[in-house]
Amino acid sequence: MRQWAVAAIGLLVVSGSVGAASPKVARMVFLNTKPGAKATMEAAIRRQMDWRREQQDDWRWLTWEYVSGDAGRYAVATFGHAWQDYDQSKVSPWIEEVDAGALAALSATPPQVQYYDHAEEVSAPGVAQDTPTLAEIAVFQLHFGKTASFYEAVGQFHAALEKAGSPGRYEWFELLNGGEGPQFMLFLPRRNWAAFDTPGELLMGALEKSVGQRRAKQITAQFSAAVKSYQRHAVRLRPDLSKLPAPANPNP
Repeated sequence: MRQWAVAAIGLLVVSGSVGAASPKVARMVFLNTKPGAKATMEAAIRRQMDWRREQQDDWRWLTWEYVSGDAGRYAVATFGHAWQDYDQSKVSPWIEEVDAGALAALSATPPQVQYYDHAEEVSAPGVAQDTPTLAEIAVFQLHFGKTASFYEAVGQFHAALEKAGSPGRYEWFELLNGGEGPQFMLFLPRRNWAAFDTPGELLMGALEKSVGQRRAKQITAQFSAAVKSYQRHAVRLRPDLSKLPAPANPNP
């Protein structure tokens, strides 16, 4: 099996979570900042979040900064919505259009807007409910017609981890609109940088115990054959650029 496939499968042994959501349509806006405009871009995002608080926007908005790959890249996301929520939102959900297009003007390329479905059936909510501050994102671009085969393999991985009693958390998302498909994204919270060192042998061991060595090899080969390309990124949460719920008062 290819080395990248081993690494990708190993990503499933993780900790932390974005949290399962139902309804489950997420909207994500990806921004690539022009050279030298990072501080101005962050000021524009912060201004939008302040505006949303003033408007009493009841949606939760998270801003993630990419800390690997292209510098000055951000993802602004809101999770857990039904499609009709975008018609009935109290405050405009088109964050890239608020503030007279400031985000677009500061972007090296037009903001990319994508909608994802949270694949709850193959995701693990885990125990902790806090929003992670560091995470890894793996994006799998599939060959056309291979969605069912890929999803079946992911389901087998998920079942094996559940059977093994793994406490790890992971979130799968399927691209619905806004980019080349079929595409799946795996969101993997990390406690720290040391947690990025995740051995694939742990998942393979769980899979072999669940379905046997021969079937485990077939499933990993099926997973690998469905993937056309694969990207891996590290991101960190920017609470100062997000709109999070107010912390609960410990002494009401």
